[in-house]
Amino acid sequence: PVSENQYIFTNNESLTELRKNIIELVLTDHPMECGTCEVNNNCELQDVANDLGITDHRYNSPKQHKGITKDTSHDYMRMNLDNCINCGRCVRACDEIQGSFVLTMSGRGFDSKITTDNDALFGDSSCVSCGACAHTCPTDAISDVFQSKSVAVDEKVRTTCSYCGVGCNLEASIKDNKVVAISTPKETEVNAGHTCIKGRYAFGFYDHPDRLKTPLIKRNGKFEEASWDEAYDFIKKELNRITKESGPDAVAGISSARCTNEENYVFQKMIRAAIGTNNIDCCARICHSPTAWGMQQTFGTGAATNSTEDIYHADLFMVIGANPTNAHPVTGAKIKQQVMKGKKLIVLDPITTELAQLADYHIKLRPGTNVAVLNMMLHFIMKANLYDKDFVRDRTEGFANFIKEIERQDMDHLAKVAGVDKQMVKEAAIAYATAKNSMEFHGLGVTEQEQGSKTVMLIADLAMITGNIGRRGVGVNPLRGQNNVQGAADMGCQPHQGAGYFEVADKKNQNFYTEKYGVVHPTKAGLKIPEMFDGAINKDVKAVWIIGEDIVQTDPNSAHVVQAMNSLELLVVQEIFMSETAKLATVVLPGTTFLEKDGTFTNT
Repeated sequence: PVSENQYIFTNNESLTELRKNIIELVLTDHPMECGTCEVNNNCELQDVANDLGITDHRYNSPKQHKGITKDTSHDYMRMNLDNCINCGRCVRACDEIQGSFVLTMSGRGFDSKITTDNDALFGDSSCVSCGACAHTCPTDAISDVFQSKSVAVDEKVRTTCSYCGVGCNLEASIKDNKVVAISTPKETEVNAGHTCIKGRYAFGFYDHPDRLKTPLIKRNGKFEEASWDEAYDFIKKELNRITKESGPDAVAGISSARCTNEENYVFQKMIRAAIGTNNIDCCARICHSPTAWGMQQTFGTGAATNSTEDIYHADLFMVIGANPTNAHPVTGAKIKQQVMKGKKLIVLDPITTELAQLADYHIKLRPGTNVAVLNMMLHFIMKANLYDKDFVRDRTEGFANFIKEIERQDMDHLAKVAGVDKQMVKEAAIAYATAKNSMEFHGLGVTEQEQGSKTVMLIADLAMITGNIGRRGVGVNPLRGQNNVQGAADMGCQPHQGAGYFEVADKKNQNFYTEKYGVVHPTKAGLKIPEMFDGAINKDVKAVWIIGEDIVQTDPNSAHVVQAMNSLELLVVQEIFMSETAKLATVVLPGTTFLEKDGTFTNT
């Protein structure tokens, strides 16, 4: 064993000979055709062989080609097992990183090979296309169709994925000023070299021929191309006319949780400081406002209490109304990794999700009964005297009234309402309370409910009475859908709060923003998105500026939305494609993707 004062030799003559012998043995199972190989000079095996001065090997091998047909059935990866050295990296990546168990090693000796789902074609297998196997392969036995190992790129640029709230670090490979592939740096904290199908492969939209490339102004019912100056002059003229005739509150803005923090901040500042209204909103408030409000009431902030890095320090996970393996795949994969290592898992969901199949306790409650089940869990914890007395005494308020409310709950009635097994709920509650570190995640199954805010507050109560807050591996952690839901809210893209979550109706906060912006800040809370639609139909709202949000497709009652947009005197839409909302616009401005701009996202 290693001990103090030992000398460790990492490179000497005997070690070099040993390493050469190992690599020569590996090469007996690999074609010695580096000079003509398509991945020449971009192969880990070749690099190691070159470092050791190996150009051939001493061992007889009647054939170095296994005669295995190249598998091109997969949409995003190719499998060329003639070049496989049976290192097993791909199997371990699939098993231990993604947790999918698609790949395995079959056969013995020189007949050993990688197989997928009992010898199914790669494209017909249960592969989820995360690309971890291709990313880790040292040769081109499994390769990325975009990340060609034969292409020497001009540069690699670090960026952040724009699909979900995980915020994976990505690296864009640039050749001739075009993105040719996306890879994942291994040293990043958030995703540690892993990502999902969208992060790794869904980047082709950035230079799609249907991209909007020039401003458009609708005249006589038809769009006409315009210069940027012409478009800006048109917008300025119309906004000045509308605010002069009807006041600044006749204008509204809808921001985007897909845009950067900087874009969201400047947009809300433009609406408030330049136009003079608090009529600014975005989907961040709509989908997760119960999270923000509930956590602000209990913790003082609507942000997640812990980072996803803390997953490695948790002993039990509770997932409520979320399907992270689908919606937040890298976070879902991290949870799967820990569950496969023996960590406990509680899932509250009416659907049997992938994580629910792995759960120790799947509480399959009726939709809309989150409050009932959480009250049951709180009741059982209190009855078992498992609450953290020191934490409750030192860190919480209102416990006496809280415990009275919890103790009077009828468990049989709540179990009947929720359609759950009372004993399972009790066991899950005790498991949550007794685990050293219990970590909670929730999603839209919690927030997009009539009792969303109450549910979030009960989740916070559960964390507080068990002391699962304020340290690593615990906490209350909302899983936001889009990449910058947190950031858009932080930047003030909501009608009742400005940047930093200060209430805009408060006189002190108005003075603060007035000093910062250099103009008098509007005094009353603005309109929410549904109120903007009603206001447009009622002719109270006459102009709306939308960036990066297709409200016709995403908001409820699309006929009502279309009617509202058609009732406006001015609709400005800033988009990367001609969306259904953009088709209704007076002016369309081309937007930029995450691959074409600088900025920051705030992940969850």
